[in-house]
Amino acid sequence: SQVNSPHGPVQLSGGRLLYAGKELWHGEHRVGVCQSTDDGQTWSWLAQIPTREGDDPKNYHELHAVEAADGRLIVQIRNHNKTNTGETLQTESTNGGKTWTTPHEIGVWGLPSHLLRLADDRLLMTYGHRRAPLGNQARVSDDHGRTWSEAIILSGDGVSGDLGYPSTAQLDDGSLVTVWYENMAGSPNAVLRQAQWTLES
Repeated sequence: SQVNSPHGPVQLSGGRLLYAGKELWHGEHRVGVCQSTDDGQTWSWLAQIPTREGDDPKNYHELHAVEAADGRLIVQIRNHNKTNTGETLQTESTNGGKTWTTPHEIGVWGLPSHLLRLADDRLLMTYGHRRAPLGNQARVSDDHGRTWSEAIILSGDGVSGDLGYPSTAQLDDGSLVTVWYENMAGSPNAVLRQAQWTLES
């Protein structure tokens, strides 16, 4: 693919794969989305994501996308620009990814986020939180990504900020499993940790 991002592409309801990320290895280092219509064998550039006024797109990192139940596409961005630095920004598309809104703040300090559409069509974002409580947090949206809940603390016992990058999957019984990396006290190497948890309906 032309773009790179730790959580990779997502499959859309029509079968396309959508990959939100940035060009790291070639080209103009654009931030945007690619698509594949052949299960990832070939990729084509679809659209650039606009830059918020005053931002440098070089400070947008580690994007991830999800398709909401109302058909909107939502991409979240790890932001290191001066405005809202260390926060997650969000951009949306209502035309299948051809054009995107200017990234905007959503009031979430922490990054990078992983997005998941739940079986009940709510959206879930999970992200690392590298200040007290050190660990990983989640938020839920019941309006297709327009607003997000207060933080749910999945882990808060980290010994340093060297942790995060959570990914979450939903099991058949509706419960959730979140996996992240963490450097533990007294350990020379980071380990993978996981939490199994449930959301109130």
